[in-house]
Amino acid sequence: MPPSPDEPPRRPLARALWHFSPQWFLVPQGTGVLAIVLHQLHYQFHGLRIIAKIVWIYTIAFLGIALILYLLRCILYPRHVGREVRNNILETSCLSSISVTLTSIFEMIAMQYSHSASLAAYVLWWVTTALAIIFLLATPYIQLKLQPPGLAHIPPAILLPVIAALTSAAGGGGICMAASAHLSHRLCVPAVVVSFFEIGVGMPLAIAFTAVVLLEHFKRKSAPDKVYQDLIICGPFAQGGFALMALGEVVLNGSFADYDRGMFLSSKAATPVGYFSVFAGVLSWGFGTFWWLFGLISVVHTLVAQEGGIKETKFTMTVWSVVFPWGVYANSAIELGKLMESPAFYVWSTVLVILMVVITIIVTLLTIKGLITGKVVGLEHGWRTTPLDMNGDANRYKEA
Repeated sequence: MPPSPDEPPRRPLARALWHFSPQWFLVPQGTGVLAIVLHQLHYQFHGLRIIAKIVWIYTIAFLGIALILYLLRCILYPRHVGREVRNNILETSCLSSISVTLTSIFEMIAMQYSHSASLAAYVLWWVTTALAIIFLLATPYIQLKLQPPGLAHIPPAILLPVIAALTSAAGGGGICMAASAHLSHRLCVPAVVVSFFEIGVGMPLAIAFTAVVLLEHFKRKSAPDKVYQDLIICGPFAQGGFALMALGEVVLNGSFADYDRGMFLSSKAATPVGYFSVFAGVLSWGFGTFWWLFGLISVVHTLVAQEGGIKETKFTMTVWSVVFPWGVYANSAIELGKLMESPAFYVWSTVLVILMVVITIIVTLLTIKGLITGKVVGLEHGWRTTPLDMNGDANRYKEA
C-alpha cells in the first residue's frame, strides 16, 4: 500500500528530499559573509584573497544546488511544503537566507572585479533588494496571519527577514564603496537612499522582534538543539551598524556633493548626514556586541548545563545559525578599524575572523558527517533503512 501524501516517503533519497528544509540555506549564507571578511581583512597575507575567492565560488555552487533541491521538494511534495510554510516559523524565516546569500555574492563581484563588473554587480544588487523587500513584507505577514499564534512559536530566526533587508542595505554601501571609481555618483545616490530606507524599516523591526524574543527567553529556557539561534539576535544590529558606516563613508566621499539636488541630496547635507550615519553605525555595533556576548554565553551555558553535559550535544543544521552573525559582527569590526585607523580594531577583527574560520571548518565537517550518516536529512537509521524502520519513521512523523 503506497504511503499517504502526508507521510514521508519510504525510499531514503526521497525521504531525504522530503526533509530538505530551508535551514540548508544557512550554509551559503554563512560562507558568503566569510568570503567577504577574508577579502576585507586588514592583515592580508599572500593568497588570502584567493582563499576568499574559493569560498565565494563554493558559496555560489552550494546555493545553486540547495535551490535546485528545494525546488524539487516543492514540485514533488507541494502539500508537505505548504503545510510547513503554514505551520513552521523556521521554514518561512530561513527562506530569507536566499536573499542574504545573493547579496553577499554580488558584493564580492564588486570587490573582486570592480574595474569590469561594477555595473553588473550594481544591477544585480537591485534585484536582490527587491527580493529582500518581498521577504521582509511577506514573511511576517505569513507568520502573523497564517501560522499558529502564540509566543511559544517564536524563535530568534524570526529576525532573518529583517536581516535580509539590512544585508541589502549593507550590500548597497559595500558595492558603492568598492566600485566608487567605476560607478557614477548619479548611480550610487539612488542606491544609498534606498539603503537608508531599508535601514529605516529594518532597525525598528529588529528592535521590536528582539523584544518579543527576549520575552520568550524570560518565559522558558532554550532547548540545547535550538540555543544556537540566540546568536542570530546579534545579526541585525551588527549588519545594520556596518550598513550605516558604509553608507556614511559613501556620502562623505562625495556622492551627495556631486549629485547636489534639493535640500537633502546636497553638498551642504553631505557632512552632517555622513558623520551621523557613521556615528549611528558605531552605536548599532555596540548593541550588536551585547547580543554577540549574550549569544555566546547562552550557547555555552545551555550546552554545559544540559543533562549529560556538552558531550550529549547533538548536531543539527541550526548550528549554522552561529556563522553568519559572527561574520557580520567581524565585518563591522573591520569597517570600524578602517574608519578609525585603529590597531586595536585591526587585531580584534583578525581574532574574530580566525575564530570564524575555525568554527566554519568544524561545522562543515560535522555537516558532512551528518550527511554520511543521514541524520541531518531526517534519516535516523541511515541511508540503508529496512521497511520496518521506515514504517516506524512514518508513524513517528504522524505522531509529531
